[in-house]
Amino acid sequence: MCDEKNEQRQPEMTVGELLSAISESEYPQYMLDAVNIVREWMSEAAENDSADDDDDIFSAIFGEGFDDGTGGIESLIERLESLRENADILPNSRQPEGKPDAIIVSITPPDYESGLRAAIDYAAVFNRGKCRRVWIISDTFILDEVMKFSPHVDALAEQGITLRYILVTPWGWVELPLSGNTATRHSFLWRNEGMTDERPRQRKRRQ
Repeated sequence: MCDEKNEQRQPEMTVGELLSAISESEYPQYMLDAVNIVREWMSEAAENDSADDDDDIFSAIFGEGFDDGTGGIESLIERLESLRENADILPNSRQPEGKPDAIIVSITPPDYESGLRAAIDYAAVFNRGKCRRVWIISDTFILDEVMKFSPHVDALAEQGITLRYILVTPWGWVELPLSGNTATRHSFLWRNEGMTDERPRQRKRRQ
């Protein structure tokens, strides 16, 4: 009898496998589109500033003059508006529609911690009962901050709500887990597909 019971048992799933199944393992097209919009916006910011100074690309994107040339973070949100049909876009001056999916843009500025807080608050409070998945797209990953919020991430996961974190640069992106329990096979894989240029953009030099 014991053998028959053992044979009838279903194979156990790890938390990561369960979360992967709940949140759809493959990346939805709207999220890939959002990442490419952010990458292109970052590259344009660097290119626009490069004509005016000799700073490296990081300074061009994140340093003084961050809002010059590209129109600032507001212009990025406007570009992401085309994805509102699939997900709520935050921050936003428009009222979120309460969709099951949301995209939180956490580009410096605003500060890194506010992106994580916004994602948790939106899923647990403002869109409670409807939200099932939140994508945080950010240019920064700070381990100390992630560890502070990992219990919240786990608590949401137990309710069937997944928070997925995408670290993006002009050259590519990678998904990073927000807690050990939420890590999946998609984490830590660097991706750089989707850019329109076959070769890396060459930085203009001042004569």
